[in-house]
Amino acid sequence: MLPVAVLGAVLAGCTSTPGTPTPETTGAATATTGGATSPTTSGAAAGDGLADFDVCAELEGVASALGLTEIERKGAQDCEARYAGRIGVRVKAQPELGVEEFVPGSDSKISDLPLGGHRAKLVTAPLTTSSCAVTIEVTPSSRVDVVSSSPATQEQACEAATKVATAVEPKLPK
Repeated sequence: MLPVAVLGAVLAGCTSTPGTPTPETTGAATATTGGATSPTTSGAAAGDGLADFDVCAELEGVASALGLTEIERKGAQDCEARYAGRIGVRVKAQPELGVEEFVPGSDSKISDLPLGGHRAKLVTAPLTTSSCAVTIEVTPSSRVDVVSSSPATQEQACEAATKVATAVEPKLPK
């Protein structure tokens, strides 16, 4: 689970002032995805209900269908689990950070991912070569990240992240 925990720090994102990314105090590396960023909002409007989204309850709800085990809350909006017994998966609600504020790794490749009624991005190698993330837009200033790290291959990590994201996506606020 250590790689997934480290990924959680990377996924904390960064706060932004238009044109000037500024890292939060999480120690995460900063990077841009090439687009302009907009300021984040705070309060109840941020995330349109995402602040109340219970990631662990949603993982529990899809656990038997996906073979998730060892589901453990890591924070108010953060939960970890095991997929297929050995692949670590972390789901984190980001009620004040949009998809464009996702901080990729230096070797990441980002592509659009069709995912139900939400815009999503697939990010390969967000931290290591055997990790993968799906970041799902809830509003322009909020998202849910599904990050996976496999002890074997990036393909397995991407499969786990995509399957968990696909299962959780219908439960997200629209």
